[in-house]
Amino acid sequence: MIAGRRSLLFGGLGLVLGGCLFDRAYYEKNAQQKAFLDGLQALAKPALASNNPLQIEEAAKQSVALWAKIGPFSDWRAILRTVEGNAQNVTITLEIGPQVTLYAFNDGTLSTLNSILKSTGDLFSSRPRETLPAGLSEPAIAALKTLRLGQTVSISGRMGEIAGSGLIDLSRLLGKSDAEHRQFVQTPRFVARIETLAASE
Repeated sequence: MIAGRRSLLFGGLGLVLGGCLFDRAYYEKNAQQKAFLDGLQALAKPALASNNPLQIEEAAKQSVALWAKIGPFSDWRAILRTVEGNAQNVTITLEIGPQVTLYAFNDGTLSTLNSILKSTGDLFSSRPRETLPAGLSEPAIAALKTLRLGQTVSISGRMGEIAGSGLIDLSRLLGKSDAEHRQFVQTPRFVARIETLAASE
């Protein structure tokens, strides 16, 4: 009887500990997303520890290059942090990891684009090009109407492009202030096109 109780006790404890071990953070559940965040951290940590502005500048540049290589992504997890505007002109921010943010916007004008990019620390700029397509698909907009701020969501879309219209011009990373480079490395912010958006379990 005593042995049976001990088995029950340790068995229950094993389930609790096992549950803790496998209760991963939302941003660690997708391998591609975790690899991207790990890559950003690998660039940021030594650069910030060095306190060398040249190394921090290079880390900022390499972080953007890493973002540009992602391309399509699927079933990433994020926390919906802000929603601004209306269905025709909306901007959202999604936290995809600790202090790492994605912007998506549904306005095709370059003036709005420049405004959003300036809010990221003005690290990037776009070359003049045709009118940009929407950064949120119609299904994503429809789903957005059913969600609440602070909710964990599943997202699919594309990075490495501004609203699907081409790579950001990285040249303006050079010549920016040390403070702007440091801020970006500490709290990176990127633009993405969001194709699907749904509540996550």
